Parts: sequence; C-alpha cells; structure tokens
Amino acid sequence: MLETLIPLVVNKSVEVVVGILLEKFCKWVLSDANIKSANNFLKMQILVLYLDWVLRKTSLKYLSEESEEKD
Repeated sequence: MLETLIPLVVNKSVEVVVGILLEKFCKWVLSDANIKSANNFLKMQILVLYLDWVLRKTSLKYLSEESEEKD
C-alpha cells in the first residue's frame, strides 16, 4: 500500500508546485512593466528593419553622386 501511496503523493505535490510556479510566471510575464518593455523593443526592431530596408534600397552610386554635388 505504501508503494502506491508515495508516487501518488509525489505526483500531486509536483502538480501543485508546477501550477503555482506557472501562475506566478504568467503574472510576471503579463505585468504592465514587461508589456511596455516588449512594446518598446518591438517598436525599435521595426524601426531598425525599416532603416535597413531603406539603406539597402538606396544605391551607393546615388549616394556618391550626392556627395560629389555638395563638394
């Protein structure tokens, strides 16, 4: 009887501990500070991708012609 009771108690204990940890983790992830930080990071990544796209689209020949005209 003891051989079957111990695994059941251990399994239930693990379920409870994992449930509590998961709940705390979800509260931490969904906190306002983390959402604002993730939002700002996403905005910066979009800006960097846009600037990269613009720089790749602009030819080097066009940039050198502009610099020669200014001189």
